[in-house]
Amino acid sequence: MPNKSEINRELVKAFNSILRFSNAVVTNFTVKDDHIVISFDNNMTLDRRIKYLSSMKEKIIQRFCPDESILDDNFYTKFFPFNFDQGKSAEDNKFLVPMRKEVVSNLKFLLAHELARFATDLIKEQEKKDKKSELGCEVLSDDIEQEIEEHVDYNIIDEVFDKGSYLYGAECVDRNLQRSFVDLLSSRIKGYENGPKKTKDFLEEKGNYVYLKKSIFDNPKLIKDIAKHELSLQCRDLEVSSTEDEMNDTLKFAVVDLIHKALPHLPINSMWHTSHKESKDEFSILAPVVNYNNYIEFLSKEEVDHINNNVFGGTKVLRDVKNDIAERGLLIYGAERIYAINFFNPDIAYCVMDKITESSVINKDYKLSIDLARVPAMKPQTLAPSEKVGIDGPSADTSADTSADSGFGGSPKNSVIGKSHTGNSSKFLRPDYYGEGKGGDDASAKDSGFGVSSARSSFNNPKTTVNQLSVSQPDQYSAKKRTSISKKSAFSIS
Repeated sequence: MPNKSEINRELVKAFNSILRFSNAVVTNFTVKDDHIVISFDNNMTLDRRIKYLSSMKEKIIQRFCPDESILDDNFYTKFFPFNFDQGKSAEDNKFLVPMRKEVVSNLKFLLAHELARFATDLIKEQEKKDKKSELGCEVLSDDIEQEIEEHVDYNIIDEVFDKGSYLYGAECVDRNLQRSFVDLLSSRIKGYENGPKKTKDFLEEKGNYVYLKKSIFDNPKLIKDIAKHELSLQCRDLEVSSTEDEMNDTLKFAVVDLIHKALPHLPINSMWHTSHKESKDEFSILAPVVNYNNYIEFLSKEEVDHINNNVFGGTKVLRDVKNDIAERGLLIYGAERIYAINFFNPDIAYCVMDKITESSVINKDYKLSIDLARVPAMKPQTLAPSEKVGIDGPSADTSADTSADSGFGGSPKNSVIGKSHTGNSSKFLRPDYYGEGKGGDDASAKDSGFGVSSARSSFNNPKTTVNQLSVSQPDQYSAKKRTSISKKSAFSIS
């Protein structure tokens, strides 16, 4: 028999992931004692909490069942996430929702709708590709794109179904589209590591109707596979600007925030991103950057061990990827080591976002904010003593970018330090949202038990040239500079 508690936990994690992936809403839902737990910031008033929950409901309906006339036929609308009457406020600014069977069913229905949407989206993309080939053009007009999307949506229609036996039902008016829909949906589900291998075990066709069986989500490992896949997709393109994908900003800021609060003595307010997407060896890494105003370094082995052991429970989330980068012909800027997170690995993406979820609160801007009290207790440890490094870099007249953002709600300036190389990219992702007094000064380093480590990898090769290296930091860090690189240093990549 399936473990119901495990299924419920994975369903809530999958619920978080599909809402983030769809850019619908930021959530940090966890499960404790058969309740869904929503953790809010101290500044979230009752009115703001109600508005957050109402907004979430509206966005879920808009994405998963825009035809509200059949909403009650597809979901139990008197229960979460469509109704919050069963919920109650609790201590520590939490909101608790009992996981009744109708709530569990709603979560399964939403996950099934997401899988069906995947299939219809792929059909739309293929239709557009075929249309481009037919017209001999690279880009379709907005009118043609809309026509294709409406054609697919008109011919594959969400259908009223027996909620006792099925999770999702669709009427397929066009037989060719029905075949494509079934093939794509079946292929996706069977493609998961722990997915069923026979289509008849989870899909049923009755004429031009297609149904997804309810038993499919009795397997918590399959639910976890779906969440891991969605999270990896979400986190693999973190260089995308906030104007294109605001959710990316929220997630990458949360990663920086978590690591900064695990190492509060260090001025960690930036991430270095590089990706390789030319082959099956795809990877997309995000490396925390220690910013000493004019001098930039990656984390040391001791600092990485501290994070992996104390934040991620021993999982090697951060590892040295220098050789992986070099093997793919990407620049490593003279670094001895580059400790980074590879979000192309679904297990790593899942682990990171799982920790962010349980360590965060929803703030007044409806964004994720890491709550230090929720981060696992991190024992102080002593790192290697500081050794000053004096390396002069080539100087130029290009001034450093001193722009900064003040919180999750804004749009960070991305300082590009590398050019795209046929699908490959290297960028600085600069949240810069730590205000005065939140960075790592000497006192906080002393209190935490950490010292500055000479083992930390850095951009320390005087012959390495980097394009538009523009990093700014509050004056409080200026005393900790360890090189003589000028504020106006500029580098270039050929």
